[in-house]
Amino acid sequence: MSEKVYLAVDIGAGSGRVVAGVYDGRLLKIEEVHRFGNGGLELPSGWHWNVLQLFSDIQRGIAEARKRYGDRIVSLATATWGVDYGLLDARGRLLGLPYMYRDSRTDGMIEEACRRVPIAELYHRTGIQFLFFNTLFQLLSESVHAPGSLAAADRLLFMPDLLTYWLSGEKINERTISSTSQLLKAGTAEWDAGLLETMGIPSHLFSQPTEPGTTVGSLTAAVRRETGAGAIAVVACGSHDTASAIAGMPSQDDEPLFLSSGTWSLIGRELRQPRVSDETMDAGLSNEQGLHGTTRLLRNVAGMWLLQECKRQWDAAGMGGTYAEIVEEARGVETSSRIDPNDARFQKHGDMPAAISDSLKENGLPPAQSRAEMVRIILESLAETYGRVVSDLRRLISPLPETLHVTGGGSQNALLNQLTANATGLRVEAGPVEATAAGNVLAQLLADGEIASVREGRDLIQRSFPTTVFEPQ
Repeated sequence: MSEKVYLAVDIGAGSGRVVAGVYDGRLLKIEEVHRFGNGGLELPSGWHWNVLQLFSDIQRGIAEARKRYGDRIVSLATATWGVDYGLLDARGRLLGLPYMYRDSRTDGMIEEACRRVPIAELYHRTGIQFLFFNTLFQLLSESVHAPGSLAAADRLLFMPDLLTYWLSGEKINERTISSTSQLLKAGTAEWDAGLLETMGIPSHLFSQPTEPGTTVGSLTAAVRRETGAGAIAVVACGSHDTASAIAGMPSQDDEPLFLSSGTWSLIGRELRQPRVSDETMDAGLSNEQGLHGTTRLLRNVAGMWLLQECKRQWDAAGMGGTYAEIVEEARGVETSSRIDPNDARFQKHGDMPAAISDSLKENGLPPAQSRAEMVRIILESLAETYGRVVSDLRRLISPLPETLHVTGGGSQNALLNQLTANATGLRVEAGPVEATAAGNVLAQLLADGEIASVREGRDLIQRSFPTTVFEPQ
């Protein structure tokens, strides 16, 4: 067959890109077309996303892809981080820049939600880990502090849904991104109407969730004029980037173990059915939804955010060094000091090295004497946290597979991969780095009829991308 090209828009909390999945009928190649920055804007109203700039960059990427690949482009799909959203009025106009999930407007909202619905009941209804930034708590904050915003809104679109709407003119709530909200009934595509009412959230804001792998429409006339593209199909992929990353694992296990390693570390196991119990609640495990009705039983861990924020401070101080260089520095040091990566003090923008030093001091632990030692503390702490999650999974759903698949940008961190293998006692298979884009393209291949199942897609990914193995020591 002649090559087909599928465009994957992949936007994380730090950067975004448009990539091309080039499929020749046997192998898949991922080629970067356009990379762009992303980050929160601190305005008088709080932290927001510059979503207009993101959309402009997406159109720039489409235009560049059109020049490069011409009429071979079949479709496009968008995946982003979870929980955040935009509100639209009845005419489809955006009601202000979307809030960034790290904004402080959700302070105290978990406690307010649990005052209205007991914590155990809330978990059993939704199956989602309690994190201060979940959509539930963002919307509860709107209901309590700014009810006029919800009263003026006609629809809520999660971030990838909003970008899909601007690209296609079609408003959807894709299923995997909807499941991050803590507003769906656990393991289903049904909004919990009773919970919405109790929290003061209008139910008309949401539509029946759309399944990943569905063709939504095609590029609007305005986007075609701006980019020079033709009637490219717009597809709903696993639009939560973790859903796409896990779809893009090169695994043939029936219920594989995964670690999606990026700004956040999402570590868990893909299951056929959700697991919602007092034990999974106590273990802080979420039941997020994936392609073809699967569930990702996982825990959110702070991840590379800790290192990113430290590097931001070090760069500002003129210390320099790439990520690869500062990780290599850490290889040669040892430390007994550890932090809890999910400590609330580490969750928001700020002086991360100072926050880590304060945590160590408060816990009576030796401080970091150098940048290398600070990096080593972060990586050791992450690996040991992964080990505890694996221990919980082993206790709750034994036996576990012997391999942990690490995907995403963090899979390039060889030191962390080895520490993870040591801490979990599992064989770590790292790669592909491009798992999120590959999983995005996989959903488009399903929509195009080129493959018939996720398993077939994972066979393709296994053939197409190399991986690196780390054995526990």
